[in-house]
Amino acid sequence: MLDSLILLGQGFIASLTPINLLAAFCGVLIGTLIGILPGLGISGTVAILLPISYGMNPLTAIVLIAGVYYGAQYGGAITSVLVNMPGEATSIVTCFDGFPLAQKGQGGKALAVSAIASFVGSIIGLVGMTFCATQLARIALSFGKGEFFAIVVFGLLLLTNLSGKNRLKGIIVVCIGVLVGCIGIDELFGTLRFTFGVVDLYKGIEFVTFIMGVYGITELMTAICTKEEHVELTEFTMKDQYPDRKEMKEISGAMIRGSLVGFFVGLVPGAGATISSFAAYGFEKSYSKHPEKFGTGCLQGVAAPEASNNSAIYAGMVPLLSLGLPFTSSMAMLMSAFIVHGITPGPLFIAEHPDLFWGLIASMFIGNIMLLIINLPLVGLWASLLKVDFSILMPIITFITFTGGYAINNNLFDIGVMIVCGILGFFLRATGYNMAALAVGMFLSGTLEDALAGTMSLYHGNLFAMLGDRPIAAVIMAVCLIVVLLSSGKSIKKYISAKGKA
Repeated sequence: MLDSLILLGQGFIASLTPINLLAAFCGVLIGTLIGILPGLGISGTVAILLPISYGMNPLTAIVLIAGVYYGAQYGGAITSVLVNMPGEATSIVTCFDGFPLAQKGQGGKALAVSAIASFVGSIIGLVGMTFCATQLARIALSFGKGEFFAIVVFGLLLLTNLSGKNRLKGIIVVCIGVLVGCIGIDELFGTLRFTFGVVDLYKGIEFVTFIMGVYGITELMTAICTKEEHVELTEFTMKDQYPDRKEMKEISGAMIRGSLVGFFVGLVPGAGATISSFAAYGFEKSYSKHPEKFGTGCLQGVAAPEASNNSAIYAGMVPLLSLGLPFTSSMAMLMSAFIVHGITPGPLFIAEHPDLFWGLIASMFIGNIMLLIINLPLVGLWASLLKVDFSILMPIITFITFTGGYAINNNLFDIGVMIVCGILGFFLRATGYNMAALAVGMFLSGTLEDALAGTMSLYHGNLFAMLGDRPIAAVIMAVCLIVVLLSSGKSIKKYISAKGKA
């Protein structure tokens, strides 16, 4: 522990040079803008920045590119709160309570809580990453296809319970999302699924295109088809846009719990920050004494997922830095930044390049402080956008949505897919279905299929053999069964009670 603190101190000395401070600032600023503007994507931006970093000092280049990665988590919450359109997939859960808060005139407060929770989650994730990297990475590697299949099933089951009061609708919309995720060529057998002879669908539907449709286009269509109500927002001062002492006390527990859930879920190979944010939100809702407030504009509903997704990104760096194993495309791009400069992350990375490892860790602490300093003063500015007439905002949002949709693959076909997804989302929302369940069902579809196919192949189609051989997976599936039985029992009890009254 003492040796780690000494090395971390040396890392701070290396990171506090003017050039490294500038690199950290530019990285987090670019990352924030990427988070705000949907469609740009972390991986694409890092790919653009890699050639620029060739002539830089290795530490400076890695600090710049890592800043883009964790800075995007902050920016993604801004559009989620203001216009109900997640800038990043990890910010989907923030829409649940962030947008209702904005509709109540408390958008600034939601953004302030988001910035503070992101900072807390990042610091807790960094502490875990700093002192437990190697040990946690080895634990994470013990998770195989069976464990991950069980975790995804549990995540989808949890999602149906978060999708409103009607669990049947939750199950239906999750299944629709999973089926949409199956569009394209089956990677295992090479067969075409749901393509209807359209060549452009062979590659499947991009997740970012999908969420921009079911959130961005759906939101625009809903606004157009809803009678405009001229509601004057209450005048606010800058002080009103920040949580008071009582509210800080209420959200402090949510931030810590969300950070811990996010970090441990984020360690699971492939789980990522999106699943972590749903897990944290579900845990916080079940822990709360007033779960009915979640989804109506609750600060804890913003604090928990934002702390979680920021903590999870540092958990994802644990296997990358200590074992050289990236589990997401953005992590793979971050690894490429190391390789470009002649450094290979892995078991010997910390021992052979302690200056780079501890310099990077120290720069992340500094970068998160910069993000907090950048974002908190801008809360009032973002909140004031809520006063702008929607007839002015709508063309701007439409332009950003369509530009982002085209920028993903520079393909007009994606615009058409986005519009179709928006129409689908509009009708599903109008009939009471949950858009988040639809989006995450689609997000987890490929992961679920890959984990199931791997498990079935390994155990020759016998899932019970997998449960007998993998105790962790068996425990998770047992929890899933208990949740199903409890949910079914409650539904049956309500049905019997309703029949009795009739």
